Amino acid sequence: MRKSKGQTIDSLYTNNEESDKKVKRKSSKNKKSKTQKEQDNQRINLDNEIIIGLTPKKEEIKKEKKQKTKQKKESKKSPQKNNKKNGKNTRTKTKNKTINPNKKKKIKIIKWITIIMLFILAVILFMLSSVFNIKQIVVINNSKVPTEEIINLSQLSIDTNMFKTLNGTIKNNIKANAYIEDVSIKRNLNGTITLDIKERIPTYMLKLENTYVYINNQGYMLEISENPLKLPVISGYSTPSEEIKAGNRLIVDDLNKLDDVIKIIEASKNTPLANLITEIDISNSTDYKLKISSEKKTISFGNLTNINIKLQMAGKVLSSEKGKKGEIYFQNNAKKAVFREDV
Repeated sequence: MRKSKGQTIDSLYTNNEESDKKVKRKSSKNKKSKTQKEQDNQRINLDNEIIIGLTPKKEEIKKEKKQKTKQKKESKKSPQKNNKKNGKNTRTKTKNKTINPNKKKKIKIIKWITIIMLFILAVILFMLSSVFNIKQIVVINNSKVPTEEIINLSQLSIDTNMFKTLNGTIKNNIKANAYIEDVSIKRNLNGTITLDIKERIPTYMLKLENTYVYINNQGYMLEISENPLKLPVISGYSTPSEEIKAGNRLIVDDLNKLDDVIKIIEASKNTPLANLITEIDISNSTDYKLKISSEKKTISFGNLTNINIKLQMAGKVLSSEKGKKGEIYFQNNAKKAVFREDV
């Protein structure tokens, strides 16, 4: 009995030790299995771990979604602030963008302006050099005004620069003479200046006391002289005597009457009255009076109605009543010409 008890105790100890060893083995195995599982999970589930230098895709996507939702909420709450901020940002961006190209454009423009100005200055200096001095002055198409007078009026002189005086001043200087209507100027590089003159032609005369004022068809007064020309005299004008000067023009009322006179004279060229009318009285525009000194007759012409008929009938009366002093007038609306002899 003792032995059995001792055996049982020893067996119990041994059993306990074996069981403890088994438990330790199991626990070590479990630990090993746990560590292996954890290692496997670490290897497999790298997406759930944060590694330095790397960001997991899932977390990035989540963060981006969160940021977007926050931005949407903020934009809904304060849209005006965002707009203002965006406006400021866009303005600053546009300013930053537009400053540089505008500066570049301005610099380019300044460069081109300076180049053009320098070129113009060089051309002007070259044109004003002695290369372009006047060597000859030629005057053409002048008949009334002498060549020397025109050159003196132009104030051009030999051995002076031909570009020194402008065309406008040369024209105005020459047109100071009432006979000269216009001037065209041609400059040749060989040093020759050509002055092409267009003169006014006297066609009528005004009688002023003991002098005669030559005028052309435009009513310009060309010259005042004591010597009459073989031209019709216009009497009964309204232009004041103080305004009658060479270079001046008749007043408007006289200019209108002068147009009527020109029409009568032009129509008379196809009749026996051609070159016979010596004076025209324009004091009354409804009754112009034509004087024919060679025939000692006056024609009460009336107005401008039936000009050609009146002139033809007056021509017939002149041929039939030669040598008689008197007046020709018209009856029945210019259907009949009557001669009334002076007694």
